[in-house]
Amino acid sequence: MLGDPVEALAELDRLPDGYSHRMEILTLRWSACTALRRWDDAWTVANAQWSRYPEAVESWIHRSYAARRHTGGSIPEAFGLLEPALERFPAEPILHYNLACYLARMGREEEAWLRFRRALEFGDPIEFRTMALADDDLKPIWGRIALMS
Repeated sequence: MLGDPVEALAELDRLPDGYSHRMEILTLRWSACTALRRWDDAWTVANAQWSRYPEAVESWIHRSYAARRHTGGSIPEAFGLLEPALERFPAEPILHYNLACYLARMGREEEAWLRFRRALEFGDPIEFRTMALADDDLKPIWGRIALMS
């Protein structure tokens, strides 16, 4: 929380064993690993989190985010891991947003546009449009987003 992911991981390593698999501890560990761009570690942590807490949308998001970046990972893998989360969380705007990002990166612009519009239906349109116009993943549909009123 103070901006030192190396120290955060060291602190997390000192916790008693009974705490290491708690949702908030796994989230902190995942955040520190991603801040350090330790994608293989983030992937391991995200899988542990998802295995224990599939009812938490963050678990699905963390796993797909790390799947995109870990050794051997890819955007299609990330998309494939995240898309089933819609069955559990159909009205979660960040799922629709992230799926739009993956679709755009895979060259599936029309599907990305439709998925992005779903994110706006469930989330704050101003927040998501602002975020999208700064997100290189959505660059293929920036023109459409910028024209929205």
